[in-house]
Amino acid sequence: MHEIVSNLISKNCEGLWWDFKQKFHDELYDFLHDIICLANVIHDGERYLIFGISDELDVVGLDSENKSYTQADILDFLRQQPFAENNAPNINLKFIKYQDKDIAILTIENERVKPYFLTKEIKSRGKVLRAGTIYSRVRDTNTPKDSCANPRDIKAMWAERFGLDLPASKRFSFILEDTDNWNYNGINVAFYALDPDFTIEIGDTEFEGGQYWWQNSLIEKPIKYNYILKFKNTIMHEVPVVHFQNENLCIPFPGIEFVTHPEKRDGLNASFYCDLFYFTKGTLQYSLFLHLRKIESETPSFSSPITSQIKPPIIELPFYIVNDDQELKDLEMRFLEAYKEFAQNQDEIVKDSIYQGKINDRWQLERVFSEWAFEILSKSI
Repeated sequence: MHEIVSNLISKNCEGLWWDFKQKFHDELYDFLHDIICLANVIHDGERYLIFGISDELDVVGLDSENKSYTQADILDFLRQQPFAENNAPNINLKFIKYQDKDIAILTIENERVKPYFLTKEIKSRGKVLRAGTIYSRVRDTNTPKDSCANPRDIKAMWAERFGLDLPASKRFSFILEDTDNWNYNGINVAFYALDPDFTIEIGDTEFEGGQYWWQNSLIEKPIKYNYILKFKNTIMHEVPVVHFQNENLCIPFPGIEFVTHPEKRDGLNASFYCDLFYFTKGTLQYSLFLHLRKIESETPSFSSPITSQIKPPIIELPFYIVNDDQELKDLEMRFLEAYKEFAQNQDEIVKDSIYQGKINDRWQLERVFSEWAFEILSKSI
């Protein structure tokens, strides 16, 4: 954060995606206007409101009276506002020492869900934030409360939301999630009704089973094939999919973190493979996961453990769904700690498992660990 503040102050001005304030706003109404304007800026990165910096760009700091808001205060305030689709900007507030002064940095995350706007007008002291109006910034200046962002910027916001500013290969993530507009021929081909140049072909079965416990130790072995994603008949992506046919459960092949294993020289002397299976939000695999779940059910479930949505489930896949790489890294550390605990209590845990202490191969042991670890870690996620 110190480096970010230094870099922005060194520009000797305010800009499109950053703004300085000497103190927190007296009126939350004005604070909301600033947040919406910055959130709607077309900029590939985070946006910043930095408090404790004067108009002359001197670091004046915040005194105890000016530290008037916490992150919880701002989040609670945003949740109460009538944002369209309940889509409020995601923010993070941090207080730091900078040049021996207390300052605050409000970070507004860049998300491809612009434009942010209100569905009901908000009035304060004779001023109005208008319903349906899109506010933004031009260079270092907010859209006035009684005006509207220029049409060019508004067009860019909507284009970003629908992925129209992206090349075809990256647009697939967006249009896959728009499941209602995909038409399947009932066999192995689908096209996107809003742009039929985007198509899906379901490949032939490559094999049954596999090398991981959930491919071998459950009530049935899944088959594997590819979802072939094309644009104008050119292959953009081939995404592996696993399908438990009897269970009516079909998902993309998950990501895998090889936390530890017998051949790994990490001092643990692992007796079996400790693999973490997951999907990361915002990836093509996760978009296909959402797509497959939506086409199966009118009330799809995107939670874990992952089960069939069509019949009473028998198979439960203890796969994790994470927001980003940092969350995955944190989960991996907890997974490793769970492995150590399991190793110390293995006999007792196996005895209480579905196998009642009788393990015939490493896949069964890995299943017991994965299901046990998922249960205890889910309580802390």
